[in-house]
Amino acid sequence: MTRMVVVGLDGATFDLIEPWAREGKLPNLARLLTESSHARLRSVLHPFTAQAWSSMVTGANAGKHRIFDFWERNFDVYGFRLTNASFRALPALWTLLSKAGRRVLVVNVPMSYPPEPVNGILISGWDTPGLQSNFTYPPELKAELSRLAGQPYVIVPDDWKYSTAQRGDLVLAELLREVDVRYAVVRQLMAREPWDLCFFVVSALDGGSHFLWQYHDPTHPLYDAAETARYFDADPLLQVYQRADQRLGELLATLPPDVHVLVVSDHGEGPLGDVAIHLNSWLAEHGLLAFRPPHSQWSPLQMGRRWTARLVDWGKHQLYGRISFGTLSRLRRLWPERLRTLFSEEFFYPNMDWSRTQAYSEELRGNIWINLRGRDPHGIVEPGAEYETVRDRIIAELAQLTDPVTGRRLVNRVWRREERFSGPYVERIPDLLVEAEYPDIFRPRGKSRGAEPVRHLTLAEMRRRVSGCHRPEGIFIARGAGIRAGAALSPAEITDVAPTVLYLLGEPIPEWMDGRVLTEMLEPEMLAAHPHRRDPKRQEATPSSDMDYDAEEIDILSDRLKGLGYL
Repeated sequence: MTRMVVVGLDGATFDLIEPWAREGKLPNLARLLTESSHARLRSVLHPFTAQAWSSMVTGANAGKHRIFDFWERNFDVYGFRLTNASFRALPALWTLLSKAGRRVLVVNVPMSYPPEPVNGILISGWDTPGLQSNFTYPPELKAELSRLAGQPYVIVPDDWKYSTAQRGDLVLAELLREVDVRYAVVRQLMAREPWDLCFFVVSALDGGSHFLWQYHDPTHPLYDAAETARYFDADPLLQVYQRADQRLGELLATLPPDVHVLVVSDHGEGPLGDVAIHLNSWLAEHGLLAFRPPHSQWSPLQMGRRWTARLVDWGKHQLYGRISFGTLSRLRRLWPERLRTLFSEEFFYPNMDWSRTQAYSEELRGNIWINLRGRDPHGIVEPGAEYETVRDRIIAELAQLTDPVTGRRLVNRVWRREERFSGPYVERIPDLLVEAEYPDIFRPRGKSRGAEPVRHLTLAEMRRRVSGCHRPEGIFIARGAGIRAGAALSPAEITDVAPTVLYLLGEPIPEWMDGRVLTEMLEPEMLAAHPHRRDPKRQEATPSSDMDYDAEEIDILSDRLKGLGYL
């Protein structure tokens, strides 16, 4: 029976892999490319970890599987709630295979917490709130992980913590440790457990791009030759890729020739520029949003929250790298619950006058919501014709947004949500999605004292952020019996991964999957002998259980999101 290994390299990009492979710096990936079919893999809109991996492992769009981001809208207020795997409304690959009697090993795939019972082993990933939580199935496996790794286990590297402390050397060390831990645990589990699918994700390439791009790229605004030489004797981002390449080669050497191998990423990476778009400022400039006068209607409680949040953030930045992350989280929890502002209306929408606001954005993404009567707490736009008129106006006018310095147009396209998504959860997705060169160009207005919709960040502002960010194309590499060797394919969609995996494992493909089998990578004899088939039975969505995090877990995850530049 066919078996498969799916190696997830979070954030891996051919923009780096291909030149380094040609130069002999990534020998295992270079050899794999000559033995495989490969394609650029178009990610989701917007190309972030939560929704991208969820779309990959379900083969469906977020309108069907529900996970549109690390958080989703709470329609009772102008706020949000953190998501996790319990929100996912479609079964993942490992769920389908478990039900079919196939054995699975799943390690560190984002949005897999809390761990679900599977026919095999599952160690949850990015959305795990910490090592103190129950993040393995079976539960007793947790106690073995450090022994299997040969060092303390890591779910998500603490690279962001050391980046905040301006310690690039410690960032690199933490990323290399994560690569070693991930491959060590996977290899040990593969050696001792029966499996048909092994699916694991390495986070370090994503973190390396976020935090080391300024040391990798001499053209980056933050590049400092002296600082780079002080921390590193070679390109640190290349070192992360080389460690991942080395461990990949060691893993491939242990696999029998009949095992299919996929290497995939959820999105690409590139440098973060100095341009920032403040969507709420743009909406206000066009008369679609109104702010209250600063401080005019703040209650003493609101003022206390604001200054407490500032004090906590200041203290955290002073303490990063000096005390443990766990201690920082415990210190945060000393503040009364009423002083928390994360994911609330006040956090995302300070000083909003909802009675005069037709459209608004949380500004952490290129998302725009219409202040819709009957849905939003203080909605003023009528559903139907008025709703469409407001959307049409934003689409037409926002497309003209330009850089005030260069005159370059900044918006590729403004999408109505139904143009990109379908399914029962479309209404949880923002009314409009703004696509730009990269999603991190959208920044909160609160970071700027001015009201201009587009501006260039100062170097001081850029140093407080990541230096690399996501791009919309990841990687897809497939090797094995019946797969064409050395074939460069046209770009594929991220939702094509799940049906292609099921096909190669000889399993039927559910009708609800939006993706397709990448038949162009297959030898004609393979396709003729094994035609792909859709499951004719209607399969209902998996009921989501909406397991909310508690206050402690929210603190841990929000710190992680902030550190990685997502908040």
